Amino acid sequence: MNTHSQTSRLETIGLHVLFWVIYLFLWAAKDLAFHNNLLGNLRTNVVTGWHYIPFVYFNLFYLVPKLLLKGRYTQYLLVLLPGILLVTFVSYNLHYWLFSSVLEDTMAVAVFFRSWEGLVVILTELLILVALSMTLYLLQQWYQKERYAKELEKQKLEAELNLLKSQVNPHFLFNSLNSIFVMMEKDRLKSKSMLLQLSDVLSHQLYQTQKRSVPLQLEVDNLKNYIELERTRHGDLAKVQVDIQENLNGHLIAPMLLLPIVENAFKHSKSNTDYWINIGLGLEAHRLSFQVENSQGQNNNEEGGIGLANLKRQLGLLYPNKHHLAIDQDQNAFAIDLKIELDDHPLSYSR
Repeated sequence: MNTHSQTSRLETIGLHVLFWVIYLFLWAAKDLAFHNNLLGNLRTNVVTGWHYIPFVYFNLFYLVPKLLLKGRYTQYLLVLLPGILLVTFVSYNLHYWLFSSVLEDTMAVAVFFRSWEGLVVILTELLILVALSMTLYLLQQWYQKERYAKELEKQKLEAELNLLKSQVNPHFLFNSLNSIFVMMEKDRLKSKSMLLQLSDVLSHQLYQTQKRSVPLQLEVDNLKNYIELERTRHGDLAKVQVDIQENLNGHLIAPMLLLPIVENAFKHSKSNTDYWINIGLGLEAHRLSFQVENSQGQNNNEEGGIGLANLKRQLGLLYPNKHHLAIDQDQNAFAIDLKIELDDHPLSYSR
């Protein structure tokens, strides 16, 4: 048995012991109305209440999981009700024997427990115990199921997010390698520079994209590398304006959210004549503002294709109710305006 299992079992045993201790003290406090001696009441309840324990656990660990939770309600009641009557009858006689023969100066109490009132008290105590223990047990089962369901949901979302990222990476790699291949025939020095920039971008993707959050400055540096890579490839045909705020330290962002937008702009603005791309990024308090606008080129595609579709899904998973994505398109230009409320702590996945 591993340490975690041992710790969990000890915690469970401790909670059960705590339940019975609290129950005995509360019941002893209740009996102060009849006998003004808390320790005496506690001793009496220990002596007279131990025989309830086997039935309580028989109900919790056999009847409830085997019958009640499986929808076999009639069978559950057919076993539970006779069990309650049997335990009540045994307790009824045990109380009389204890108070008349074992405990001192308690004959009057013994006579009480021989009456119908005493029988009702015993039955009530047993019903309260069964009801209270079942309530706590079912609450625990519900909590465990909720925790398990959340863990499964988290794993599902992580798998989905990793799939979305994997759809972005091959697309970017293909475009970049193709650009370097074309540049090698035109300018070997520039192609070497592009290869180094691509190496930095791929290194970022390899080591950072598996994290939930990365420093915003690191993500922006990766974005600048990509922009320079594409600016070199497109040459004088592309008029690229970049306005990125400096000193972005202290904030975190999910990796690979900004780059697909810029990649989309370079891809869909390209034409045989001059084309333009404007990129702006700013930060005010915790609110990131990112705008990318490009001319409409030969590779027009409604709302940017799979890259932006993936982006929308990632934003929904990572920043629910904390982002705004606006897309504006006409015959001449395509514009994206993204606002994100950034956190200073790692992100969690959400529906």
